[in-house]
Amino acid sequence: MNVNLRGRVQRILDVMVREGYANTKSEAIRLAIINFGDEHMTEEFLVKKKLDRIDKEIEHGKRKVLNSKEALGEYSRHLE
Repeated sequence: MNVNLRGRVQRILDVMVREGYANTKSEAIRLAIINFGDEHMTEEFLVKKKLDRIDKEIEHGKRKVLNSKEALGEYSRHLE
């Protein structure tokens, strides 16, 4: 894959290589992607995102919320 980078991105890559954070620009890009994943793709973040999506589905009537009796069906008699 070839990517054309200019401006600020190019300057950041140059600094990362010059300062020894990475040996090549490709390695610097890989490190940046990993860093992004570590900051934004944590399990906590992904769970929150899914719960927010479920809340919106409920709000728009696309998902039904059951009470305990509805969820248990014929076994709801054991709740009493």
